[in-house]
Amino acid sequence: MDGGSVSGSRLDESDICRRKCGEARQCVGDDVPGEHVCEHGLTYFVCNVADERITVYGVRGPNNKTKFNQYLKDGLKGRSVSQIDLDFWLNSLRRLRAQIEEDFLQRQAELLDPLHDPIRLVKQIGTIAERLVRQHSGGAGGLDQLLEHVSPELKSLIKSSDLLTDSFELLSIYFNPDAATYGKKHPVSVHGLLKKLVSIFRIENNDGSGSVRIYLEGECYRNAFVYDSFKLVPFALLSNAVKYNVKGSIDVSILDHGHGVEVSVCTVGPLIEPIEIEAIFEKRSRGKWAKELKDGRGVGLYLAAIIAKAHDFRIDVSSKSTGEKKGKIPLATNKFSFVLPYQNLA
Repeated sequence: MDGGSVSGSRLDESDICRRKCGEARQCVGDDVPGEHVCEHGLTYFVCNVADERITVYGVRGPNNKTKFNQYLKDGLKGRSVSQIDLDFWLNSLRRLRAQIEEDFLQRQAELLDPLHDPIRLVKQIGTIAERLVRQHSGGAGGLDQLLEHVSPELKSLIKSSDLLTDSFELLSIYFNPDAATYGKKHPVSVHGLLKKLVSIFRIENNDGSGSVRIYLEGECYRNAFVYDSFKLVPFALLSNAVKYNVKGSIDVSILDHGHGVEVSVCTVGPLIEPIEIEAIFEKRSRGKWAKELKDGRGVGLYLAAIIAKAHDFRIDVSSKSTGEKKGKIPLATNKFSFVLPYQNLA
């Protein structure tokens, strides 16, 4: 708060709402802002605080002209709400939310500051590992070709440093979403980028279980003019697929359509309920069955959506049940895809 004295009161839910509506509150589903009167003669207000909708219901508002019987009058005693009262309460919520966000961002910045040295060291490890690869393989040719002739340990070192670098870049966008549009757009081979990412995620395990089975199919060799952050979209989708894959391979495809280039990542994992399709892209939000399968923070898809928006496309999701279960978790073929529009292509 601002330090001044604030007086107010707490209103419990109206007994009339409980009796008339039971557990269902139809007014809560209304998304038209302003003051309204429900079918039972009570006022409800639909308001917005930032991007959140708030419904204040079971009160008597200033524009409610309903003639109340004795039952309603008794039930609404002390529940009159003026526009001034409502605005004061909403503004208090906005100030509280702004203060929480400010404190949260400050704590994030404080947490990120010690990571500057690790980020620099990861890049240095990658540079040294690349030099070692060139020394052991003669130094001729591209890095991807040279990696075919070095030890699995050295290959894993290169790939691990790349994974860490991309993870740190995602982290910086989490702290500052505007970083998704930093720098100038530059040409990137979408197919080449996917090939590299698929290779990175095929890291051999030390326990002898082999690498993650990831297959890349389709041919499209057009360049895309994108920000540096673009690579983090397929990175986040692949990372998500590797984490939640429970059966079979991970299939990555790139197809050239008439309206753009489609990239998709398909795997078998926990079912995503229809009502969760939009929600899983929200900050710190995860699907019900994904929570049952693995621990997580609900960050990767949130960041991927921010970067996609910066490039004028959206990420689509489909989840089709396979009829199988892993324990109590229903499984589905989950497909995450996006179409890079032609205005971003060369």
